[in-house]
Amino acid sequence: MKPAFLCLLLCCLCITAARAESRGWDGSYERLHFSIHWLFVPAGMAILEARSPAPGRARFRLEACSNAAVDLVYRVRDLIRVESLRTDRGLQSLGYRFRQHEGRHRNALTLDFLEPGRVRLTDHLATTTQAFEVAPGTLDMVSAFFTTRALPLHPGETYHLPVVDKDRHYTLSIDVLGRERLDTLLGDDTPTVKIHPRLQSEGVFKRSGEMYLWLTDDARHLPVRMESRVRYGKVISELTGIYNQAITTPSRGLMCERLQEGSQ
Repeated sequence: MKPAFLCLLLCCLCITAARAESRGWDGSYERLHFSIHWLFVPAGMAILEARSPAPGRARFRLEACSNAAVDLVYRVRDLIRVESLRTDRGLQSLGYRFRQHEGRHRNALTLDFLEPGRVRLTDHLATTTQAFEVAPGTLDMVSAFFTTRALPLHPGETYHLPVVDKDRHYTLSIDVLGRERLDTLLGDDTPTVKIHPRLQSEGVFKRSGEMYLWLTDDARHLPVRMESRVRYGKVISELTGIYNQAITTPSRGLMCERLQEGSQ
């Protein structure tokens, strides 16, 4: 299972420019909660938080937690923290911190965007550091997702975005497949636009294969549903909460852990 939020896109070539403030996230505090189902069985939750800690800055936080039942066989506690600049031309990645705990698998990585076209990757577990060249305008995957929400997303069009995902950098393509109506948190028969990001790497919950994402067909482009393939079956993530009041970020542990404990 994989929260839909590590994915997405935009283009440095062949793309219609879109100002971030005209669509998508507007810079105010936003926290989205998602339920995660694996083979239609409740498996956990994800939280995607966005805020502007200072003028011209963006801070994103993505968490994923398996629930108590899934913890017995495959415990997941993943955290991504991102710092970006908010400019007239959109987001510009500054730093990406990824801490992954999935079963026996561990990861602790940092991406520092040193200058346009150059990124430094630090693997804290292997204690290695490497710097490499990337295309100008390359974004981390979370900043790319928020940039995608600012796009027109016209059905039938394909957008392209230079991204770096851990130690891989490539041009990510996203197909806008069409409009659909779904029953969502926002109401029955909610107008949505369905997109297909063509990812080239695994993400949270070891997603593999095809992935599809539904965003509201309005100016906000809120993510309401995601479907993706994992090693065994399909994972579905659905929007369950929209919050505009900030909560205290834990100094240790994750927000999703506390929320799940409080609901038990």
